[in-house]
Amino acid sequence: MTSPTSGPATDPVADLTNLLDQLAGTPEGPAKDPSAPEPVFSNVDQFVAGYLVLVLERRVASGPTPGINWCPRWWAHPEALSRLYALWRAWEALRVNDPQTGISIWWRDHLDPHLAVLAGDAGPFVRCGPDKHRDPEPLPVEPAPAEVLAQLPDA
Repeated sequence: MTSPTSGPATDPVADLTNLLDQLAGTPEGPAKDPSAPEPVFSNVDQFVAGYLVLVLERRVASGPTPGINWCPRWWAHPEALSRLYALWRAWEALRVNDPQTGISIWWRDHLDPHLAVLAGDAGPFVRCGPDKHRDPEPLPVEPAPAEVLAQLPDA
């Protein structure tokens, strides 16, 4: 099993989580409305371990055994962390804002599409399995030329 690497001064998982919190506003953060209901789960890790993996009934692919691709170290894949974070936030919002049908909407509009990508043949867990983790491989990228960026409306 390979491990994610991080430099001594930087933790990419914590950095991504902090970025996602800044973009969305954390339920525990200073922008929280004091009259808003408390979240059921205080973070994405609690949501995944305390809810998601318990309600999903899927066979996990292992060797020749068919099933979904899943990584026990889901948090080490930036795409998975971002998608699961979004799922947690949507779940918390829908359970409060639409208590009658919100969870059904969450399954249909949020979980099903995200899970199809996460566990699919081109998703971030494709090289992982129930007992192994493979470090993510970022897509190749080259910096955009300045003349291209200069053509954009916000340049």
